[in-house]
Amino acid sequence: MAKTVAIFGATGSQGAPVVNEALSRGMHVRAVARDANRIAKMHPHAEAFAANLGDEEAITAAFSDVDAAFVHLPMPLGPDDSQIWLKTIITAAHRSSLPLMVYTTSGPTGSRYASSVVVDSGTAGMQAVQNCKIPSIILQPAIYLENLLPEFFLPDLHTQGVLDYPPIPTTTKVQWTSHLDQARIAVAALNRPDLAGNAYEIGTPDALTSPELAGLISTWIGRSVEFRPLTPAEFGQRVGDALNNQGVAFALSDLYSSLEKLNGGDMIVNTKILEDTFSIKLTSVAEHLKNWANV
Repeated sequence: MAKTVAIFGATGSQGAPVVNEALSRGMHVRAVARDANRIAKMHPHAEAFAANLGDEEAITAAFSDVDAAFVHLPMPLGPDDSQIWLKTIITAAHRSSLPLMVYTTSGPTGSRYASSVVVDSGTAGMQAVQNCKIPSIILQPAIYLENLLPEFFLPDLHTQGVLDYPPIPTTTKVQWTSHLDQARIAVAALNRPDLAGNAYEIGTPDALTSPELAGLISTWIGRSVEFRPLTPAEFGQRVGDALNNQGVAFALSDLYSSLEKLNGGDMIVNTKILEDTFSIKLTSVAEHLKNWANV
């Protein structure tokens, strides 16, 4: 019998690849997001299930009669959103007797990073899931590689060949995380209830300085690229202005102020553990960029 899984954020940049990966593995997928019509259009072979993260009854129903669930929190619009959403998710998981939760922190968390509001909040959320007595596997990504795609993150990349993200020192090696590799790890984890209680830092197999990344991007976009970093505050404000959301401006400024304190290989994780544990082969940054160029 095929495993039945609930995948939250099914129409978003993180959840959609997990839906696709799970379907490709022959799973029955309950794709959960706010808009049932959009779910059905994006994932015609999945079960569309509309639910809002603030609706405990709907989330309980989404968790009911599944073997496992993939969960992540969207970007909050207010200061209390994440706490409210996570409380709802945990309560609903208990009410439905959810057998296994695979939870991604969606960003840097844990003692590897300097204390900041965003890092500390993400770490507290991770610890809440670990301590909630629902069997859980935690995935801890670093910076998402797909952040290189939105024009408002990098407005001068294609026009001037300027890479000014991420706003960190040129000597810091970044352990990027691809949404696609996260999806492969997540689906493998949905099949591994024996790993409940564990947390895994996830990323690409190669950690790169930003000048090294600029060299790879040059091949992707077909022109010379130079790395000229903004400050965390400048970057956060640029994205906040683009989205007309000063909360986002603060969150990104705060997060990258923490990452700015890293030196050299402080972000590097052992990805061989991921490959051996989940029986997958991770994709290099260069290969991801090559695939982008072919789309």
